[in-house]
Amino acid sequence: MQVILLDKVQNLGDLGEIVNVKSGYARNYLIPQKKASRATEENIKAFEAQKAELIAKAKESMAAAEARAESVNGLAVTVSANASPEGHLYGSVGPREIAEKLTESGYPVDTSEVILSEGAFKEVGEYQVKLKFHADVKTEVTVKVEAEVTEA
Repeated sequence: MQVILLDKVQNLGDLGEIVNVKSGYARNYLIPQKKASRATEENIKAFEAQKAELIAKAKESMAAAEARAESVNGLAVTVSANASPEGHLYGSVGPREIAEKLTESGYPVDTSEVILSEGAFKEVGEYQVKLKFHADVKTEVTVKVEAEVTEA
């Protein structure tokens, strides 16, 4: 299925490109998320008419993502989790816990923006975590996972 991209999509294309994708990907993700529309004559003409508006919107989105990335760049947060004396966590620390801790610290981050390439953390330690605010805007924060202090 041919679609015209209304936004930059990682590993697919840039704004305004006409690309071939599987029909399920287009119907279930790209079109409902307003990242693309079918590449019909009508839609191509409509895109050309609003191209300047979409480019301005994309630049604004990119600038907002860069500002957010600059505000959290190099930030360090500490997440407490229940752990054994050897440092193994009972459970794990994943994107949800990291996003919640960053939001509590005054830096609103969505769970989908936290990228853990190695999976959830299962041991106490210090980790570098990537945050992806836009297809082209990424930054890193330091997450220190420490054992919860429990009173006996």
